[in-house]
Amino acid sequence: MKNCLWISLVFTTLSYSEAQRSLLPPVGPTSLRQIVRAYFTIPEGRSSSLNDIRILHFTNSTEPTGTYRLGSVRKILSDPGFDPDKPTVLYAHGYVEFTTDDSVRTIVKAYEQNGGYNILILDWSNIAFGDYTLVSLGVQSAGAEIAKAMVRLVRGGLSREGLHFVGHSMGVHLLGAAARDMAAAGIKVPRLTGLDVAYPGFYPPVLGKAASPADAQFVDMIHTDGGGYGAPHALGHADFWPNGGIAKQPGCVSATIFLTSEDFCSHWRSWGYWAEAVAGSSFWSRQCDDYDAFLRGLCADNPPVRLGPASGTEIRGNFYLRTAATVPYSLGKRGAE
Repeated sequence: MKNCLWISLVFTTLSYSEAQRSLLPPVGPTSLRQIVRAYFTIPEGRSSSLNDIRILHFTNSTEPTGTYRLGSVRKILSDPGFDPDKPTVLYAHGYVEFTTDDSVRTIVKAYEQNGGYNILILDWSNIAFGDYTLVSLGVQSAGAEIAKAMVRLVRGGLSREGLHFVGHSMGVHLLGAAARDMAAAGIKVPRLTGLDVAYPGFYPPVLGKAASPADAQFVDMIHTDGGGYGAPHALGHADFWPNGGIAKQPGCVSATIFLTSEDFCSHWRSWGYWAEAVAGSSFWSRQCDDYDAFLRGLCADNPPVRLGPASGTEIRGNFYLRTAATVPYSLGKRGAE
């Protein structure tokens, strides 16, 4: 309680100071949201048990048509609107996030607009809140339980060929752990996509084993805050580096306060770019040695490659592109120039 009061006081002081002077970085009503959430170990109405991890099935972008704990996950197969022959995406949110946050809602809306997938959202918010170190240390055991649930789905009739894991930040490591355990059970996940995979504690793997190209048949990564909240080096079979893959991404304010929502802007751009690509925008890129060579046009002879689910799984290497500062972020073919 004292911590929350202290945080509120800091926010009030910053807001007042910002109103009186223009020297501080911008702050707003949600600026300290991530910090406050780190002090809540269990969201209201949830338990810290691994059995309370849930998978939500969406057929529209508003409310899930079904919510299932891992132990009863096979009921998804009889959920109205679920087509076991369709490709299925399983999306995992990041640290201290709810499934009602903009990140998840934006992803769900994009896949609904796409229309070609069963949409499953992994709700692990019951163990994703609290101390970052403790949450990170629990990723491997949580991944093992998720793997068991997904194996039951596949053996119950879910098409394994169309299974696509997509995670943001620490959610990438969670799905990587699940994919490794699924592989040990004889089911190799076809594709794992990482959206600015969490950096602190995982590279080097002090707090847990990091996601890697060995986790799935094809692993692609999108980097938007490399060296900050996201990892700064290539991690997949294919790695995409919008605007060089580092902060500040276009449209994000240059001066921020550490751990505020404004400071996470570049980290969160990864799911914004991915969602727009899923919904149909074309983010063209080119394979190149580095961003400087890309900007100097030294890779202009390399064929353009699309970031997103339409990229294909045969590509390898590092791919660079430019984006716009506001929605729509896609620059089309110009983004690869």
